[in-house]
Amino acid sequence: MKIVIPAIFALTLSVQPLADSDFLEPSIQNEVDHAISIAPVDSPEPNLPEQLAKDTFGTNTLDKTSIAIKLVSTQSKDGRWMIGTNDVTRIAVKILESL
Repeated sequence: MKIVIPAIFALTLSVQPLADSDFLEPSIQNEVDHAISIAPVDSPEPNLPEQLAKDTFGTNTLDKTSIAIKLVSTQSKDGRWMIGTNDVTRIAVKILESL
C-alpha cells in the first residue's frame, strides 16, 4: 500500500490535458505571425480560384494547428507560396489570418 499511493500520485502529476488542436499554441502562433509578416504585400492576384488553391494546399479536412504547420512549412524563402507557377500568397495569408 505504501508503494501504490506514491505511484498514483506520480502518475497524476505526469498526466497533462490533451492539447486543443483548434487552438494555436503560442509557439505555432508566433510562426504564423512571422510567416504573415514576411509575405510580400505586393503579391499578385492568384490565377487560381481561391477554392482550388485551398484544395491544392490540402487544408480542407485539417484542424487549425495542422493547417498552420502545413502552410508555414511550405512558405518559400522569399515569403511566397507557389502552386506550380501560380503565386497564391494572398490566399495563403488569408487562410493563416483566419486561424
